[in-house]
Amino acid sequence: MSEWKESKLGDVGVVVTGKTPSSKNPDDFGSYIPFVTPTDYKNYHKVVSSSQRFLSSVGANRLDNKILPPNSIMVTCIGSDMGKVAVNTIPVITNQQINSVICDVRKVDSDFLYYKLVESYDTLRSYGLAGTAVPIVNKTDFEGIGILLPPLPEQRAIAGVLSSLDDKIDLLHRQNKTLEGMAAAVFRHFFVDNRKATWQECTVSELADHEKTSIHPNRNPDTLFYHYSIPAFDESHTPVHELGALIQSNKYEVMKNTILFSKLNPHKDKRVWLIPSSIARNSVCSTEFQVMNPKAEKHLFFLYGFISHPENYDQIAAGVGGTSSSHQRIDPEVIFDFKCFLPDDTTLTEYNAVVTPIYSKMQHNLKAVQALKRQRDLLLPKLMSGEVRVKL
Repeated sequence: MSEWKESKLGDVGVVVTGKTPSSKNPDDFGSYIPFVTPTDYKNYHKVVSSSQRFLSSVGANRLDNKILPPNSIMVTCIGSDMGKVAVNTIPVITNQQINSVICDVRKVDSDFLYYKLVESYDTLRSYGLAGTAVPIVNKTDFEGIGILLPPLPEQRAIAGVLSSLDDKIDLLHRQNKTLEGMAAAVFRHFFVDNRKATWQECTVSELADHEKTSIHPNRNPDTLFYHYSIPAFDESHTPVHELGALIQSNKYEVMKNTILFSKLNPHKDKRVWLIPSSIARNSVCSTEFQVMNPKAEKHLFFLYGFISHPENYDQIAAGVGGTSSSHQRIDPEVIFDFKCFLPDDTTLTEYNAVVTPIYSKMQHNLKAVQALKRQRDLLLPKLMSGEVRVKL
């Protein structure tokens, strides 16, 4: 360990604080270079290759001193999203809520620094909580954050171990995205392209019950709950394990073979969560989700495909309302009163036979992702502290 040296972020690279183009320059936005904000991080597992918004070449030229080359380490440094870390694979520009390190490759391996800052999440947040109404880590404090660095060969070896786990996680996420597309194509084949005129018209409420069983986890502070939250959906489509003491507000009970439909900003973020046949006890979800419980199990995959189908989903999501533009919600009646149809049993049986293996594989992949994450999160602090060493 004697060869490990104390350093500061400002000593291992150039720190850049992003900037948002002025509203006086609307032409700064376009399609030339990704413009990354903390909102984008819900779409990132580690790497950044795109964003929700882009700048034009005019905007990029105006902010040319803010362009981050590939392999820069980007850290959210303000508000509730503080401490999230990502590394870009292409040039990007960020807003002012993100501090980034353009690594000096003679001193630090970019992947190692990424993992070091992931491991330093609590430290980053502690900097931001000191004496401010809105948590923030300014550029000077960010540059002064201390890090312990092994020699470069060991940095690369440590990063290689952790990156191999993240690569497997990313592969499984991409495989699930492909499988989701396959399931959507199967739904379209059976129920859009070959829809039968004889199928009975109905509403979603005739096929599924609206479950609203209220649970108060904080009344059982020492009980472990499986919390299906909006952040958990955005990050990994898997519930978070939390003690009841840490869950302050009431939740809804989550049952097996159900569907969760988010009522929060559905027109902006599509969140439809298929709950499998095997779930843990004490499963609960945010009250921002509506729990749909099919009256017959044979309708589960059909209902999920139906409300996820872009044309149907967009019509449902268009029913949002509210006075706040950033937090609009949809009434349950809009979802459950939506016009649907009832396929015949023969078609349902054929459809389920095709899609059941697809959804089963997706659930298998999600379990594998969770196992890999546990392994990575167990190794991370041990490798970063030198408690566990990697053979070179």
